[in-house]
Amino acid sequence: MNERQNMVVATAVSGLILVVVFLCPWRIKSTGELRWSSIYQPPLSYVESYDADYGSRGHSKIASRKAHRALGILLLEVGILLVVAGGLYLFFASSEEDEEVLPHRTDP
Repeated sequence: MNERQNMVVATAVSGLILVVVFLCPWRIKSTGELRWSSIYQPPLSYVESYDADYGSRGHSKIASRKAHRALGILLLEVGILLVVAGGLYLFFASSEEDEEVLPHRTDP
């Protein structure tokens, strides 16, 4: 492996970790929309309630929405990342940088 191939492998491994942990798609059960959230935590929303009196605010909280992981889209993300990394790995395999020419050293 040359230096560029090492860089592609390191970037692909980092990308896989980031995609799996931080770019997990969640499908909201009530609306069917996609939300992006950490894989360990369902999407959260800010909920604010109001009292019966005009203009008076009740309370606010962060609520979890009912959702399930969209595994098909997550696998599509991982697959695309692997295909792109594999293509770049093969592209840099035929690079002219494989043969490194060392300078000739002459002793005085």
